[in-house]
Amino acid sequence: MPRYVLANRRAGKFTSEEKHASRAAIATTLARVDGGARVISDKNPSDDLARRVVILDADAAEIDRMRATLPPDAMLEPLVRRSIQRRDPPAFRNAIPLAAVAAGGSAFRVKITGRGQPLAGIQVMFYLRGASGQPHITQTSTNKQGLAAITVPAGSVLAMVEPVPFAGYWIMLADAPASGSTIDCLPIAKAGPGGGGWWHSVMGIDVKVAARGGGIKVGVIDTGCGPHPNLPQVNLVGAFVDGKTLPGSQGTDVAQHGTHTTGLIGARPSKAGDFAGMAPASDLFHARVFKSEDDGPSQADLINAIDALSRDNGCDLINMSLGGGAASEMEEDCILDAVQRGTLCICSAGNDASAIDYPGAYPECAAVSAIGQIGWAPTGTFSAGNRPQDPALMAQQNLFLATFSSFGPTLTCAGPGVGIVSTVPNRGDATDLYMEMDGTSMASPSVCGVLAAILAGDAHYVATPRDQSRSTAARNLLAQHGHSIGLAVKYEGRGLPHV
Repeated sequence: MPRYVLANRRAGKFTSEEKHASRAAIATTLARVDGGARVISDKNPSDDLARRVVILDADAAEIDRMRATLPPDAMLEPLVRRSIQRRDPPAFRNAIPLAAVAAGGSAFRVKITGRGQPLAGIQVMFYLRGASGQPHITQTSTNKQGLAAITVPAGSVLAMVEPVPFAGYWIMLADAPASGSTIDCLPIAKAGPGGGGWWHSVMGIDVKVAARGGGIKVGVIDTGCGPHPNLPQVNLVGAFVDGKTLPGSQGTDVAQHGTHTTGLIGARPSKAGDFAGMAPASDLFHARVFKSEDDGPSQADLINAIDALSRDNGCDLINMSLGGGAASEMEEDCILDAVQRGTLCICSAGNDASAIDYPGAYPECAAVSAIGQIGWAPTGTFSAGNRPQDPALMAQQNLFLATFSSFGPTLTCAGPGVGIVSTVPNRGDATDLYMEMDGTSMASPSVCGVLAAILAGDAHYVATPRDQSRSTAARNLLAQHGHSIGLAVKYEGRGLPHV
């Protein structure tokens, strides 16, 4: 049975009477539900001024009946899913030499090494083309000898192999390697003094200033955070999944994406070579909304997480490196409610080189595209493949718009998003791990962290009350600190923010 979400409006409700009346609309609606619907979850806070969010299983007839008598302050809409915005490899090469790939239906094997030594237990992605030309992906892991093997289906050819080391080495991308080949993963360079990378330099971040972002509250909504020794200050506010709220102890990372984005904002290097966050002195809060890397949140989960960060914890900024799916009226209402409370949401634009994804596409959010720097990613790496051939996407300062980056006329700004190195969770006995990732998912927290550093240094902003004037001031400062890098507005918005 299809699932729907029921929630009350809060944006524009500034008095207790308005908020009580809005909340009561949900109770009124639920009282009319009959056997054609079943409540799956009900976020019904004891604070009767807070938002109520309900997930329902319902048939079409019951939904039609509910909508016919729906109070003005109640919203009812199909459940929408958001996901981590994937960064698929560049388009499969047009010409794949058949002699260089395994024959259809035969075994294909490849050895993965790092500095010439076998890399065991790492993920390897095999990109294949079927007889019709349609791409598909098979994945496996290397054994103790660094070997990974698959069977190429009859009628298919192997287009690319992508080894994904968890940390310490670049993700590589090999075009149609011969069976029995070895792919050697290149080591990632360590951070410069103070934890700097190219993404700090181009945004004017002085890594020697440890107090960057001090006093600014930053929330992150993602796959969870940590454990990681360079993120000890992160407050895990809980996990928001399937419409339910789990305690902070359940907020650790179920993938590695959320630790990476959080580290870009606030990582505190513990030794030479560790990369720093943009605003390591900021007060960091993380809300997990993913059950796994491939099982993302509904708009109900995002609403509950935004409310927890904005209403309950008073965050000035919230980073959301996720998206996809249709627009949601109640999700936008929640984001506008946060804006009216003083919170600005920074969002990744998307990784499909097309229109900006939701939630970044809402006008209340600041959507961020992804740029890279020529020369940072070594030849043969996944990141190097995200450099465009189109001259219109080449920018000043040896920068470029990533081939995958979404864009559009409502884009707010650009941020570093190619070959960005940041924290990933402890793995077994290994700690203090760093990994490179590509995506507007990295560009968004880079901008969020830089904005936190800007806000912390602006006395007028710091003194602004926690209402819409505060979020407006944050948006204005983001625009004022934008520097054009020579791209069209649809690609860079107000440019690259610079402290």
